[in-house]
Amino acid sequence: MTSKDKIKYSIKLNNLEENEKKSLSLLLHTRIQEIKNEKEDFKINKLEDPQVYLNKLSELYKKSSSFLEPKTPVKEALFRLFVFNGNKPLTLKQINKNLSENWEMSQFPRDISIEKLSSLIKNVSDYYIQPYGRKFNKSSLPF
Repeated sequence: MTSKDKIKYSIKLNNLEENEKKSLSLLLHTRIQEIKNEKEDFKINKLEDPQVYLNKLSELYKKSSSFLEPKTPVKEALFRLFVFNGNKPLTLKQINKNLSENWEMSQFPRDISIEKLSSLIKNVSDYYIQPYGRKFNKSSLPF
C-alpha cells in the first residue's frame, strides 16, 4: 500500500476564510432548496455556518434514493458522496467503491478509476474537497 492509498479526503470546513464560508454555505443551502423545491429569498450575510447546512443536506440525501443518480457528473457525485456520509474522510479506494456500487447498473458508463478520481479531486476547488488533516510544511513558508 502506497502513501497515496492512505490519503483521505473530505470537504474543507475548518480554517475557511469568511468569503469561503459564505461560498460553501451558499453551495450547500442551494442544494437544500433544490431538493425541497423552495425558492427562499435570503441575505448572504445571514447564512449559517457550512456545517449546519452540511448536516441538513446529509439528512435529506439519506432520505432520498436518487441523491446519486447515474447522470450525476463525477465532480458533483464526489461532493454529494461526502455530504451523504456526513463528510466522513474517505480514501480514493473508498470513493471508487461507493461510486461503483451506486452506479453498478448505470446506462451512463464513465471512468471512475482511482487514477481518474485522483486527477479530478485535485481540481475540484469549487467543492472544497481536499486531503483530510493535511498539515503544511513549515519549511516551505517564506518567513
